[in-house]
Amino acid sequence: MLPTLICQMVNFHDYLAERLIKHGGTVEMQGPWFSDMDSIITSDPANIRHIMSGNFRNYPKGPIMKEIFEPLGPNGIFAVDGESWVFQRKTLQLLIACRRYRLLMEKAAHDKLENGIFPVLDHLADNESKIVDLQDVFQRFTFDVICMTVLGYNPSSLNIDLQDVPLAKAFDDIDKGMFERHVVPETMWKLQRLLGLGAEKRLAVATERFDKFLYDFISSRREKIVRQQTRMDKEESVDLLTAHIEDDKLLRDMVINLLAAGRSTIAVALVWFFWSMANNPRVESKVLAELAANPPAAHHSDHSSCRRRQSRLYREEEVNRLVYLHATVAETLRLYTPTPMNHKWARETDVLPSGHRVRAKTRIFVSMYAMGRMKGIWGEDCREFKPERWITERGGIRGEIQLVPSHRFATFNGGPRSCLGKEVSLIQLKIVAAAILWRYKIWVVDGHPVSVAMSTMLNMKHGLRVWISHRST
Repeated sequence: MLPTLICQMVNFHDYLAERLIKHGGTVEMQGPWFSDMDSIITSDPANIRHIMSGNFRNYPKGPIMKEIFEPLGPNGIFAVDGESWVFQRKTLQLLIACRRYRLLMEKAAHDKLENGIFPVLDHLADNESKIVDLQDVFQRFTFDVICMTVLGYNPSSLNIDLQDVPLAKAFDDIDKGMFERHVVPETMWKLQRLLGLGAEKRLAVATERFDKFLYDFISSRREKIVRQQTRMDKEESVDLLTAHIEDDKLLRDMVINLLAAGRSTIAVALVWFFWSMANNPRVESKVLAELAANPPAAHHSDHSSCRRRQSRLYREEEVNRLVYLHATVAETLRLYTPTPMNHKWARETDVLPSGHRVRAKTRIFVSMYAMGRMKGIWGEDCREFKPERWITERGGIRGEIQLVPSHRFATFNGGPRSCLGKEVSLIQLKIVAAAILWRYKIWVVDGHPVSVAMSTMLNMKHGLRVWISHRST
């Protein structure tokens, strides 16, 4: 199957979705004998429930995943299993559940909207002939926000000139390198790593550059604490770096994993949200009507041109009352889940509910992208962008997103490894989406090609090139 798979790389996720739908939700993949690529790919809800919950202990990330995600560190929560995973999950659970941390995330999002997104988009809207890659803007925005909340540091990658920031570029190169390890035979990328060639060389350089920044930053923060002869007041700062300053290596791995999760997922979701709005004016109008009827308690004004609307920056409790916006975000995540595939490894021989036999040490891939396109899960209109599917007849949300069974809606994973940041991610998504949609009208450039990039995330291959204008008062 390898030659066919290589030919379909430009349309990888759609190709897999078609194959899975045609074969009832599960396919067995065979590669050349030397490639160690034999695996099972599934989007069958029964199989997913079995893998993520029912027989969870038999399906860890496994040693292969640990090697693929080596740049994220041996202690990175994405790839570790066992006691290290349990410890990190409990630590992060306490941090994310902290009210002060949620307020910090909200404050960082508001700050970057007012001092980052708005100035950049205002500049572009004042020059309506200018075209911008909205994907690049959102990646810069979310990188700044996650660095502010995890590190207490603002890299200021979002600026009017949209100049390259070496730190963000290194992060992009790490992501690309890890994706290639997913699709290139293990023997080939390991040989490249040994010889220091091609993608593996770029990956090593990017990882070294990012590590230098992180270790220098950790050292600087520790020196500051020593000079003060006390720990920072947790009331003033609850970023991860302050809370766990003692262990450099563990901290480095936890930080880079959180940066990867918080930066990429939110940016990807925002790109597909605004692409969906541009292609579904009916939905966009309904979201705007809801925003108009439910203003936040505090109005923000930038004292600029009267053509511009006042800013609308919602707080957590306010944005959670916006039912149609919530449904629209849910529908975006259903069709364009930021992490399109989950990787597992069978510890022992097993039989899936679909009847497929899983040999020990077999790789298992769960395609969340295909799940959003399956009639058996979502009905005949599964490929239609329809937020109404999430709303009850009484006008309420059909269960919070996180309460929809994860074997049907696996965007936030499921079972013991379900996403810890799902609530704060949803809040941030809705705050940013509402603020931008209320203030700006966004058009996709005519003829702009939209396809999925070869990446661990569901990025757009060619970005999202758009025109922007102010919405009138």
